[in-house]
Amino acid sequence: MKKRGLNTIIVEKDREVGGFYKYDEYPVNNVRGRDLISQFAIDDVMFNATAFSYDKDGVWVASREGSRKIYGTVIAANGFREKTALELGIYGFRPSGAFYLYSAWELINKGYSIGDRVIICGFNHYSISLASRLSKTCKQVVITYTSGSLIHSLEEITDMGVEVLKGRVMRILGSERVSSVMIEERELKADTLILAELSPWSQLGIENIVGNATMILEDPMKIVEASRIVAESLIEGGDHIEVLCNVPHIPHRVSKRVARIILGVGVGAKLRVNGERIVVDEAYPVVELPSNNRVRIEVL
Repeated sequence: MKKRGLNTIIVEKDREVGGFYKYDEYPVNNVRGRDLISQFAIDDVMFNATAFSYDKDGVWVASREGSRKIYGTVIAANGFREKTALELGIYGFRPSGAFYLYSAWELINKGYSIGDRVIICGFNHYSISLASRLSKTCKQVVITYTSGSLIHSLEEITDMGVEVLKGRVMRILGSERVSSVMIEERELKADTLILAELSPWSQLGIENIVGNATMILEDPMKIVEASRIVAESLIEGGDHIEVLCNVPHIPHRVSKRVARIILGVGVGAKLRVNGERIVVDEAYPVVELPSNNRVRIEVL
């Protein structure tokens, strides 16, 4: 959040910044989230604080000291949320042993055991990083998926001893503790189910959003790059390009003076940008836009 010139205040709900990445050691293109977080010098942070209301002038924040309004340009960078069992169409019992991804992540990073036979519903960098940790202490770890990751392969997951099973989780069984999970027509014994299908999350309707608040970004370096593009667009100002696009992208408001966006597509994706065809050679590519009032991007 920008406040007068380039001064920035970070509103952080936890006792330290970094979110998931502060413990993430699973590499993406030889970069580990934990190492990346440690490189940033962050001075002005409100810890144990939560933004609860937003308008064009700024944001209201609640903390132990009470509530106050911070004036300036607000940027939402609050991260993803996990899809609920109801959203995923998972029925059955609601026993202990069923966790959302971030809750499981926080518990294991505090030294707790969450189970011995673990099924993780969702195939993305965050579920894979969790699986890599659990594979060292659990008897069995299984990742189920219906769609793949943009940056990780099935082979690298099986190489670390984690089973990968294609199919949708349909039902949880077990009256007190998870005893098994139905994946399509197959029943798999388990004592833990982790819901790790993710969705962007920006609950206050803030206009300027970055990172996993606007689309699921599995590459920490791309989160940094996207944040830089958003910051440059806000600083440069001027007229904006209306982007018509059928895939997730950052930023939503693009300054003509910056004219770059990041798209949520993988290697080999074929795009048409205002009629010009492009073949993508990296996940989450940065696309240079023509300086038109309106740009149409289509995935072919």
